[in-house]
Amino acid sequence: MAMSWAGGRILRGAVIFALALAVGSSPAADTSKLNILLIDIEDCNAGALGCYGNPLCKTPNLDDFCQTAVRFDRAHVQAVCCNPSRTSFLTGLRPKTTRVRSNRDVMSEHLPEGTLTLPEMLKAAGFYLADIGKLFHKIDYAERQMRVFDRIEMYDRPTGWKGPEPIIVFPPSGRKAVPDPAPPDHDSKDYAEWRRRRSDRYGDSGLKPDEERDYRMAVSAAALLKEFSKGDRRFFLAVAQSRPHTPLIAPKSFIDMYDPAQIPAPPAPPDSLVNFPYMQRARGKNPDIFTMQQPTPQQAREAIAAYYACLSFVDHNVGVILRGLEESGLADKTIVVFLGDHGFHLGDHGFWSKYSMLAATHRAPLIVRVPGAAAAGKTCDGIVEFVDLVPTLGELCGFQVPANLEGTSFAPLFSDPNRPWKTASFLVEGDSENGEIVRTRKYSYMEFEKGEMPAAMFDLEKDPWETRNIVDDPGYAAARKGMADLLHAGWKAALPPSAPARE
Repeated sequence: MAMSWAGGRILRGAVIFALALAVGSSPAADTSKLNILLIDIEDCNAGALGCYGNPLCKTPNLDDFCQTAVRFDRAHVQAVCCNPSRTSFLTGLRPKTTRVRSNRDVMSEHLPEGTLTLPEMLKAAGFYLADIGKLFHKIDYAERQMRVFDRIEMYDRPTGWKGPEPIIVFPPSGRKAVPDPAPPDHDSKDYAEWRRRRSDRYGDSGLKPDEERDYRMAVSAAALLKEFSKGDRRFFLAVAQSRPHTPLIAPKSFIDMYDPAQIPAPPAPPDSLVNFPYMQRARGKNPDIFTMQQPTPQQAREAIAAYYACLSFVDHNVGVILRGLEESGLADKTIVVFLGDHGFHLGDHGFWSKYSMLAATHRAPLIVRVPGAAAAGKTCDGIVEFVDLVPTLGELCGFQVPANLEGTSFAPLFSDPNRPWKTASFLVEGDSENGEIVRTRKYSYMEFEKGEMPAAMFDLEKDPWETRNIVDDPGYAAARKGMADLLHAGWKAALPPSAPARE
């Protein structure tokens, strides 16, 4: 049976105390034999999470997780939507190298020959691989990569794959599914309408929590962890959560947690924008939600409240997974990675959803617990990139990674999260403007091949919400040149002082 959201908090104190002892015992613990649990969620605005400081959004399980993990406050993805972002952080290569820049790019057809993904590296290292829900963008983009998994649940299976039956068989949900297949031509008006019909809504999902697919994925993960505890196989378990991707729907008990009247208006409204590089979008339609026109203030508040409800539901499910890990006795033997595949606009700049190079899209949550880490319970304010995930896990877990990776292991930050680190992050956008961005602590600089203007720059210290484009301001001429030079020099120019030289 499902544990209630409030009921799940009863064990919090004891669990936090036990995990604090387990994960904070030594600054230099041996991590080379650890398992890996990856919890990946979709379209998550890091600033919307309670565990990242949002005073309205309730995330008690993630709050507790942060007390035994390292929360990365300046973690940036390498692309503005799912497919290129996941391709990057699952290969350790940047979109320019993977040649996957948009959701339309078929990963298996674009990756350079010989490119390995994280599951393939782990399989070669002897890990038992299990996946529950979405990992790569689509199964037909990643047939070879998914074929190495020993167990696949609640996700499409690659052609010819044979594996065990689901660990739990769930009863049908209370809502009957209405057949609504996607039109084959993805460039057609019929497909656009099909997509809008599926995504452009928010509110009550009409299901009980235990009827929801996201909850069932969490319960399946807990059951698998119990099975893993009976043996000594080293495992990699990836568990997905589809929320808070659109549609912004959640069980009514979570929707009822938030009063839209208490939600403040989104920051950086269109009327505050000066020389803005996305002005047409700021005053027009959006992808995924509010696709026909901008919402009214009331609709905006309701949608944000629904987004928070989705996050609280995700938090509830993460609690199920983490309690399962603890009850299995595997918590002190397992690295836990919680991340979002990219960010999401919640009405700022008049934007909803993703597909921009503004911070709401490329800053995403990244929280990692490493048993024995000296930095457990601390926050890292250094710039890290999601492309760094593969080399980091490789260093921590002692498996071999390819020599051509373009990420940098941030394993040293688990000993000292305040040490000097990267000076910038890099990102691409390949759906509309075909742009690139470099972001430091002080500036954000963008260049566009298409769009309303060729370049934009924002002073993040004076204008953290990126409302005033100062790219043509004479007072910033030297800063603009410096940022443009950094963008063109590329990621190697921003490596931390302790990083090994890259050829």
